[in-house]
Amino acid sequence: MTGEEDLSPVRILFVFAWLVVGGEETEVRLLAANLDPHRFKIDVVACFRKAGMPDQTHEQLKALGVHVDTAPYDLSFDDTVSYLADKVAGYDLVVSCQNVADIYPALERLKLRPPLIEHGGLVSEAEAGPKHFTSRYVGVCRTITEAAAARMPGRQHQAVEIPSMVDLREFGGGQRDAVRSSLRVDENDVLIGWVGRLDPKKNAEDFINAAASVQRNCRNARFVVIGGPDAFHPEYAVALRQLANALGLGETLSFLGDRADIPDLLSAMDIFVWLSRGEGMPHVIAEAGAASLPVIATPDNGVLQQIEDGVSGMLVPHGNPDAVAAGIQRLIDAPSARNSLGRQLRSKVERSYSASAVVPLWEKLFYEVLRERKAGQPKKIFKSFLQGGFECSTHRLRQRDGEPQGRRLDLIQSTQHDNHTYQDYLRLQDFGIRTVRDGFRWHLIDRAGGYDWSSVRSMLRAASISGTQVIWDLLHYGWPDDLDIWSPKFVERFAKFAGACAAVVQDETDVVPFYCPVNEISFFAWGGGDAAYLNPFARRRGFELKVQLARAAIAAMDAIRDVDVRARFVHCDPVINVVADPARPWDAGAAEGHRLAQFQGWDLIEGKIWPQIGGQPNYLDIIGINYYFNNQWIHGGSPIDVGHRQYKPLRNIIIETYARYGRPMLIAETGIEGDRRASWIAYVAGEASAAIAAGVPLEGVCLYPVLNHPGWDDDRDCQNGLLVSSVDSNFRSVSDEKFAATVERQFSRFA
Repeated sequence: MTGEEDLSPVRILFVFAWLVVGGEETEVRLLAANLDPHRFKIDVVACFRKAGMPDQTHEQLKALGVHVDTAPYDLSFDDTVSYLADKVAGYDLVVSCQNVADIYPALERLKLRPPLIEHGGLVSEAEAGPKHFTSRYVGVCRTITEAAAARMPGRQHQAVEIPSMVDLREFGGGQRDAVRSSLRVDENDVLIGWVGRLDPKKNAEDFINAAASVQRNCRNARFVVIGGPDAFHPEYAVALRQLANALGLGETLSFLGDRADIPDLLSAMDIFVWLSRGEGMPHVIAEAGAASLPVIATPDNGVLQQIEDGVSGMLVPHGNPDAVAAGIQRLIDAPSARNSLGRQLRSKVERSYSASAVVPLWEKLFYEVLRERKAGQPKKIFKSFLQGGFECSTHRLRQRDGEPQGRRLDLIQSTQHDNHTYQDYLRLQDFGIRTVRDGFRWHLIDRAGGYDWSSVRSMLRAASISGTQVIWDLLHYGWPDDLDIWSPKFVERFAKFAGACAAVVQDETDVVPFYCPVNEISFFAWGGGDAAYLNPFARRRGFELKVQLARAAIAAMDAIRDVDVRARFVHCDPVINVVADPARPWDAGAAEGHRLAQFQGWDLIEGKIWPQIGGQPNYLDIIGINYYFNNQWIHGGSPIDVGHRQYKPLRNIIIETYARYGRPMLIAETGIEGDRRASWIAYVAGEASAAIAAGVPLEGVCLYPVLNHPGWDDDRDCQNGLLVSSVDSNFRSVSDEKFAATVERQFSRFA
């Protein structure tokens, strides 16, 4: 547990069109290796895979502890957009690489979008796609940055240049002799290399033609081409091998394919050649510079920033193998020139392209973009931001041996709240709490069609006299014994009851009423329909029960609005996070399915799913999220708590829920038992504040329960409230002084 200090790292999602072996993949790998993991957490999602694409980057990122999500590989474009919309909302920042076509349609679906940084390694990428959601466009060189700026009128300054980096720690490992020996390159041979994906725009054929020319005059020249086929142009790799064979280079030039040991291979070289046209800033030139190699290159975009001709490298015209061959021969003949060019390029890399120079630019950018987020502006729907909830469960427990039926709970009665409602409301005002959650007890009121309001009239009057705003729960797990929850009559009778409740509320007060028609539809459905923990103790009927409860909530809202059109509705359900154990990555799909199921109750109310039951957007009024220490867990495993490496900060859960619905929100339940109460509420208050800073107009936080109470299953004294369950001379004492002091201190910021 973190206590009151905010230690959550910034969660950054890098979205790739595909993962191959290239500059942008290397950039995220080096960021993951060099950013402080206590301040930044990087995840990666890739949207597309084509046969022939290498796994190298996947493996390298996973070795660094980066979660690489490849679920979109099996999805259509539309499904990938939906998947990304669900995923990106849970991150503080999103970095889109390679002009990902799916990212803008995904962001369009969200009511609150995480800041988007686009990263471009090609001018064509900068010139493509919309930019209205893009907080920053990062180009790896000047020409790319300028191209992006031209697409961002009025905010050209938001196109910035951050060059590709190299980690100098990966170079100078003393592997030169061993690598040359493995390549069968003699000590006196001159090894000239080319590194890159075998993509036609990289013009490797010019290197091969130059190699043939040099080889005729210099028998100790050896050549290597390092890199695998481009999945979109596999025929190009075949053509290059055929060309090399046709030129008689079979014994002189080697194709090594994709390799993960590029720094060691570069250390074995004497000269490096790069001949691209239409690319950005070649990452591999910076890598060659890190290895202190002399570089021969074409004057392509960012190359002109990396290399000063004749000082830190040699520039040759595009499409001119003879000029390349002449440059290679000149460097073969002048070892001192090779050394001078290599030293100068190494110096340039240290100053401008090393991780120590580039990582701080990324860090500055991340924090700068985060600071630009506009804070949420709550509408102050409720009388107080800090709220208190009176546990009002009324369900029957499972029948035990010797019992005619399971014992019915009535937490309002067991805490004596029904007899001390007025005093309880006034006591909470000592803490600034003027909004509470409380409940109508359906089983006491509904007497086989007739209504006895004696259990709630005094509570309604206590609220009115004390000036307390109440969100009334109408169904908190319990219903009359003569009613079958699975039957159509259940919906009809609950709607009639809800309308009658509204009439009584209207009779007692003229303030705008607030109701929670059915508490925790999703949890109720799981507990009662799948886990057999709650009444009706069923299994494998969870979704059926969820639909029935949503249908009942919709009918109840209609009945209430027939009485009072001003009525507001708070729909409370737990928010959760379910993750796969890294040792069982095959569980990822099931884990995500369970996580997404948390939204089904609200989706049913809104009519997003099963609209045939009558759901409509106007029913989803206010969303209440319930959050406890065990709301996150490993699929098929145990709960995970604050501080666990897979724990998702509460702020991100709040943000992703608001991004999905865009409705007014409050934390409708949160609390914990025992000595951890103070640190827990400090954590929740900090996360609520962070969510507001990120743009969520959060309306409140409800301490739940606000009174200690007997445990559901064992009648233990649950020490989880702000106040004790016992009443002494019409007064309830504070349950935990440290907790009470922390509540007052933490929530003063929201006053």
